[in-house]
Amino acid sequence: MKSHSKQIIWGLLVSVLGCSSVPEPQHKSYHFPKGKAFVEGVKRPYKVLGVVRAKVNFPTLDPMREEVDLCKNYYFKAVKDLVSSADEQEADAVVDVRSVVFLADGRREVYPTPECSDDGLEGQILVQGLAVKWEKIPDQKLDKKKTKS
Repeated sequence: MKSHSKQIIWGLLVSVLGCSSVPEPQHKSYHFPKGKAFVEGVKRPYKVLGVVRAKVNFPTLDPMREEVDLCKNYYFKAVKDLVSSADEQEADAVVDVRSVVFLADGRREVYPTPECSDDGLEGQILVQGLAVKWEKIPDQKLDKKKTKS
């Protein structure tokens, strides 16, 4: 009976000590969906189909990555999610992409740059934009009128 108890104790010690390390968060790298999302500067005519919004939560307890870099990376993911939502509305693109921040007093602010919140363990990015359909660009060729000389 004593050897069986020792085996159980050793088994518990190994399992507890063996699991004492916390795995590091794995972060997938995201890129801004160029040609499908625009922060500003769209000169092409478009029709607004509606507002699209996205939220991404991400782990921030990572000593190997700066908070600013994590925020920017997950901002790109959130914008990619905006484009996916716009695709569901059969939109061509998302314009006026903005980060959204809710303040403690209930007010809301929007920014053209990545702005994340972080509680120490988990970060969050909220984004919004306008789903749009590109309008046809009129043919700008001038009709040459035949003149009689």
